[in-house]
Amino acid sequence: MTDRYGLLFRVAVVGLALSSVVLNAQSTAGAPGIRPGSVDLTVFAGVSAPTGSEKEGAHLQIENKMPFGGRIGYNFDKHNTAEFSVANPLSFSANYLYHFSPLRGRFVPYATAGIGGSRYGLELGQTDGTTANLNRNINEGGLDRRQTAVTGNFGGGVKYLLSDRFALRLDVRDVVGRYSATFAKVPPLTGGSTVKVGRTLNDVQFTVGFVFRFGGR
Repeated sequence: MTDRYGLLFRVAVVGLALSSVVLNAQSTAGAPGIRPGSVDLTVFAGVSAPTGSEKEGAHLQIENKMPFGGRIGYNFDKHNTAEFSVANPLSFSANYLYHFSPLRGRFVPYATAGIGGSRYGLELGQTDGTTANLNRNINEGGLDRRQTAVTGNFGGGVKYLLSDRFALRLDVRDVVGRYSATFAKVPPLTGGSTVKVGRTLNDVQFTVGFVFRFGGR
């Protein structure tokens, strides 16, 4: 977990450094804003930090992988946006974004919430941070270690407007879903018996992206 948060910190530093370079290179005079009627296309990548509350025993957890993908949003006006996202590990969501008033002309903070679905890889973990790597069965049906779940997400971020058409974007959101699985023959944890585990999982994702804006008025 320490390594995951170390990655989060390094990505944040890089993102802030990029924003500082651009801020020093450009004047805020005549700064652009969110264009009503425009479409934003965002490509992004980052890190995730799955979290949980189990204090003892075996528990279900998400395989930690780097999220990357794309988002497309329609800006109804300068504040309200509907956005659809697709990412890997496989997930999708429909979100509402509210853009607050710009700071220093170019920084636009926003809040977001939405619903969707995910198909994550699952692991059976222990409280010491290790996983039951010897396990080979999930739902007593072979090698498939993935499950689809309905998810909700909430978070926020900031966009740095380079121009009317381009922007940098930092985004943090918590993706929450309810997962359950049956693991068979897990000697390190259960002496070889079947384990049924259910859990609400939080996957906190921190991503950086680049925004291309089309159309608008």
